[in-house]
Amino acid sequence: MWNRKIVTASIASPVYAILLACGVTMMGLRENGGMSGVLNGFLLMTVAYVAVSFPIMLTYGVVTSWCSDWLANRLSSKRFRWFTSLVLHILFGLVLSWLSLLAATLFYLVDRLLQHRGDITKLQTVKSLLIPIGYLLIVTGSVYIIDVIQDLFVRFNFF
Repeated sequence: MWNRKIVTASIASPVYAILLACGVTMMGLRENGGMSGVLNGFLLMTVAYVAVSFPIMLTYGVVTSWCSDWLANRLSSKRFRWFTSLVLHILFGLVLSWLSLLAATLFYLVDRLLQHRGDITKLQTVKSLLIPIGYLLIVTGSVYIIDVIQDLFVRFNFF
C-alpha cells in the first residue's frame, strides 16, 4: 500500500502543478507578454508548483491518504469505504483551503486508479520518483531553450 501511495504522489504532483498553472494563467494573473511570454510563465509556474507540491504530497499526502484508507476500513462497511475515504481525503485536504483541497481530490482519484491496477513493486516505486524529477529537468531545460531562441531572434532582428 505504501508503494502505491508514493507512486500516487509522483503522478499527482505534476498533474496538480499543470492544473494549478492553467488556472492561474487563465485567470489572467500573468501579464501578457506575447505567446512565448505566456508559455514561459506557464512552464515556470509548473516548475515552481512541482518543486513545492511534490515534497508535501510525498510526506503529508502519503501519510494522510494512508490514514484515510485505514480509518475508512475501520469505520465503514465495505460498501461505503470509498465514500468514507473520499470524505476523509477532503477533510485532510482542507488544510490550505482550495489549493490543498484540489491536491487531495486529485491524490484520491489517482490512488483509486492505481488501486485497480494491482500491486506495485519497490522498483516501480523508485522509478516513479523520476516522474517529478524528470518533469522539473525537462521543463526547466525547455524554458532555457526558449529563452536562448528568443535571444537569438532579438539579437539578429528576425522580428
